[in-house]
Amino acid sequence: MQGAPQRATKHPGRKPAEHHHPAVRSTQTVPNPDLTLACVVHDLNNVFQALMVAASALSEQPQWHGVSAAILRSVERGQEITASLVMAGQPLAELAVVVENAIALAKDSMLTGLGPAVHFTSEVEPGLVMPQAWAWERVLINLLTNAVHSMPTGGTVSVRARRVEGRIELTVADEGTGIAPELLPTIFEPHVSSRTKDRTAGQLTSGLGLHIVHTIVTAQNGDVRAANRPEGGAEFTITIPTSTDARWTRSAGA
Repeated sequence: MQGAPQRATKHPGRKPAEHHHPAVRSTQTVPNPDLTLACVVHDLNNVFQALMVAASALSEQPQWHGVSAAILRSVERGQEITASLVMAGQPLAELAVVVENAIALAKDSMLTGLGPAVHFTSEVEPGLVMPQAWAWERVLINLLTNAVHSMPTGGTVSVRARRVEGRIELTVADEGTGIAPELLPTIFEPHVSSRTKDRTAGQLTSGLGLHIVHTIVTAQNGDVRAANRPEGGAEFTITIPTSTDARWTRSAGA
């Protein structure tokens, strides 16, 4: 394709890894100070910077504007996640905005895919505010990605959030193939997946996405359930208590 970016095959000044010598196994048990969290975040930020430069170069070609914007949005989210790892607190965010951001990132991940059309809808009750917005984006992105992969012929993913009897109820429903009944009891355990390969990338799945969802939700004193819809597809329902922490329902107009 004319104008497409070329993949580099050599790195000037960088020595290729040598594989003909047997590996030497280290017995050192003292933690490496270069692998502390702050140092890892620093190194990741260097990676993000390189990606931003590459995205900016792509943006100079009109046919790559969409891809460039998607890369920049993903880098921004990565920077927010790494920043959150070393920050003491997190700002509040409107749940509607969190949902909107998650859907945008899910769409970005499909930008260069060749799969069928997938549509997203959202219905969020006004005034719902969440702490740790980045964590809830992770929850939603994992659920949305899971939903997309479950719909080999396309369909619609629906997100809804509302107050129900003193709790916030957040649901993500799809029109896919559903969850095998034998997997439902263990679907949130690590490395459990109903997929053997990513249908768009052909990669083996880690089976960690739903486990991450469960971990974040339960850390916030919430609950998450998975079920198959009678009309077809799967539905994930998250319930979060509101009575114990006013931050969950505080809004600018309240």
